Amino acid sequence: MVHVFSSLRASTQPIQVTTRKPSLTAKDTSADSGAADFRALFTNKTPATATPGNPPAPSPAPTAESVFGPNPWITNPTGVGPNGLTYSYNPYYFATPQTAAKVAQMVGGTVIQSNQFTPTGGAFFQQQPNQMVQLPDGRIINPGLVASFYNHGYSQSYIDTMIANEIRST
Repeated sequence: MVHVFSSLRASTQPIQVTTRKPSLTAKDTSADSGAADFRALFTNKTPATATPGNPPAPSPAPTAESVFGPNPWITNPTGVGPNGLTYSYNPYYFATPQTAAKVAQMVGGTVIQSNQFTPTGGAFFQQQPNQMVQLPDGRIINPGLVASFYNHGYSQSYIDTMIANEIRST
């Protein structure tokens, strides 16, 4: 017998609750204690009903080289400062003409060349122009950056989403 006090009543009289034992079945009274089932959790045996084998390997993620060829970017893009010293640019901003053409084909644009880092001239200048893709509505995207999406091990569907976002945000 269990005594339960109710906070809803003004009285502090205990309420009596009785519990009933469940009736036993033949299965419950067997000599098996369940230890065999417990031990089975820690063994390396494959159940007889399971089919052995490995799941199919996922398709490998595309890479920039698998999509755009062995050299998606200019190897060593450089600029020159007012003191005559040469400095390096990040190659991801400098797609090769072949990479730019492939990205233009993917998004329905055309390839144009421009100096994105030094557009007005001045004391700094680029030694290689940027290959850019002009979209049908006139906006411009950098195909080198699009190619870089393929260098992170992402699935093609995720890369497609990134490209769509790049086109929308430009």
